[in-house]
Amino acid sequence: MQDTMIASPVFDPAVHLKYEEPSYKISMEEMGLKDAGAPSHIGVTAPFQLCSPEGVLAMRQDIFQPKVIQKHLVYSALAGPHCQLRGMAPTAAKFVYDFWHSKEVLDAISKAAGCELVPVFDYELGHVNIQVPKGKTREEFVSQLKVDPFGNQVERPLTPPAEEPKMAGGNQHAQSEEEEEEPPLVVGWHRDAYPWVCVLMLSDVANMKGGETAIKKGDGSCLKAIGPQIGSAVMMQGGYIPHAAMPCYGSAERITMVTSFRPKAPLYRDISNLDNIRTCSNWFDLYDQWVQSRLTLAQEKIAHYSRELSERRKAQEEQRPGSLLTKPTVDLDEFDEMRNDLNDLFERARVAMKPYSDPSRVF
Repeated sequence: MQDTMIASPVFDPAVHLKYEEPSYKISMEEMGLKDAGAPSHIGVTAPFQLCSPEGVLAMRQDIFQPKVIQKHLVYSALAGPHCQLRGMAPTAAKFVYDFWHSKEVLDAISKAAGCELVPVFDYELGHVNIQVPKGKTREEFVSQLKVDPFGNQVERPLTPPAEEPKMAGGNQHAQSEEEEEEPPLVVGWHRDAYPWVCVLMLSDVANMKGGETAIKKGDGSCLKAIGPQIGSAVMMQGGYIPHAAMPCYGSAERITMVTSFRPKAPLYRDISNLDNIRTCSNWFDLYDQWVQSRLTLAQEKIAHYSRELSERRKAQEEQRPGSLLTKPTVDLDEFDEMRNDLNDLFERARVAMKPYSDPSRVF
């Protein structure tokens, strides 16, 4: 890196957070995805302010540390020639960890999403997507980036494309990862591995053209969601919505931070999977945190049902103190539903984990 790096800044919500309510929210029904099984009716929000200028600078100071670049720069099939940083919190990027775990930030994004959210697990905190211009290697381009988001505006290496990138529309199918784009999508067509994502813009995009999130609607047509400005974010139920990150030009860089969340309430069928992230992850860390997250979710589901049974019993005992129960507290169909939900949770968790000897493992 060209800048002198320092240790992780200390997160202070009074300094680094600046939340403003989204001006609008697009529902799953409006996108033709009402029947997708999503836990919330909100599909995607308008861009909203989340970080102050000091917050953006601190975030960039944290992710551009040499130890982060050296140990956590990865690539994936979805990102093609572009690069990603992931898995750096909390050991290498403490600010990133503290930011996304803070009550103030969780309250803000939960308010924007319309439901209470929690991080899926630490490995997915602060995943960074960096658009790499044609003719440069990942390492070469990242080494030229500066901590100051306004410090690289002279070069403008992201040049206009020869033509608009193709998107699936009408009755067309979304392009596969193998099809070539000119220029390539920053992240190809996919559904996210987890229910909710927060996409935070860490670049100055005042002169940017393109760079939107393309969303495929239920009827196969596409819409382009307005991209956030620097320090702004978008909330999206990305696990249920097919989408892609469009390339941009006219700007020196395009750096976004994506953090994944799930609803805190356990009463939904969790659709999380590892399909898109195995190739860009350390499987030892990923599997450890993945299984722990599944166990936590199962415990929460069981605890919720146990509390419900206790409340039912308590209600009867208050009406007839000292008497035996006169009606059931356990609904057998309800119990079967919970049992099937837990079986599905663990079956999906196991299917998601390929053997450590699998040739697709690269870390």
